[in-house]
Amino acid sequence: MTQSKPQFETTRWTLVLQAATGGDSDGKPALEELIRRYWHPLYSFARHQGLSRADAEDATQDFLCRAIDENLLASADPTRGKFRTFLLTVWKRFLIDEYRKRSRQKRGGASMLLSIDFGMGEEQFQAMRAPKVDSDRTFMASWAKSILEEAKRRLRIDYEERGKGAVCDFLLARITEPTSNQDYAMAAAELSLSPTAVKVALHRLRQRFGSTLREIVLETIDDPSEVDQELQELLAALCMLPTIE
Repeated sequence: MTQSKPQFETTRWTLVLQAATGGDSDGKPALEELIRRYWHPLYSFARHQGLSRADAEDATQDFLCRAIDENLLASADPTRGKFRTFLLTVWKRFLIDEYRKRSRQKRGGASMLLSIDFGMGEEQFQAMRAPKVDSDRTFMASWAKSILEEAKRRLRIDYEERGKGAVCDFLLARITEPTSNQDYAMAAAELSLSPTAVKVALHRLRQRFGSTLREIVLETIDDPSEVDQELQELLAALCMLPTIE
C-alpha cells in the first residue's frame, strides 16, 4: 500500500513539538525547516519594534536556539490556529519578558548554533521598511516573502537536478512580469533557445511556481480547505509593503 506524502499538518506539528522539547530527533529537520522559513519575519519584527541590528540578531538567535534546545514551543496547539500566529505571540512574549531583561545583563550570550545570514536579513528589512506599517504587518509581509523564496528554492533544486538550473534562474527573475514578443526574443538569445521554447518554458515555470506555492501553503495549515484563504492572505501581506522585491 502506497503511503501518502507527509504534509506539514498535524503530524508535522507533532514532530516539531517533539523536537522542540528534545523528545524526538526525527523532528529536527522539520524544526530546522521552520527556522529557515520564519527567522527573517522574527528578525524584521524585532527591528521594526526598535531593537538595534545587533540586539535583533542576538534576540533572534537566542529565541531560535531555545526553540530547538528547550521547551519554548511546548505550548503550541495545532487546533488553535496557524503556526505563524502562535509563533508571533511567543516571540512578542519573549522580547518583553525574557530578552529585554537578559540584554541588560549580558549581550551576545546566545549559543551561535544556527547558520543565519543576518546581513542579508538586514538588507531585506531595510528594503521592506515602511514607517506607517506596524510591526505585525511587517512580520506578515516578511512571512509572505519567505514563502515565495521557499517556492523559488524548491523550483531551483528541481530544475538543477534536470540540468536546467540556468534556465530556471533566468526565468524566475521574470516570472511575475508581463512578457512581450521582444522579451521572448531577448530571452531566447540569452538562453540559446527559440522564442517559442522560451514562451513554453516560462508558461510551465509559472504553472509549477503556482502549484509549488500552493503545496508550501498546504504544509502550514491543518485544514486543506483553508488553502485559498491562506493564499489570499499571503498576497495581501505582500501588498502591505510595495517596496518588497
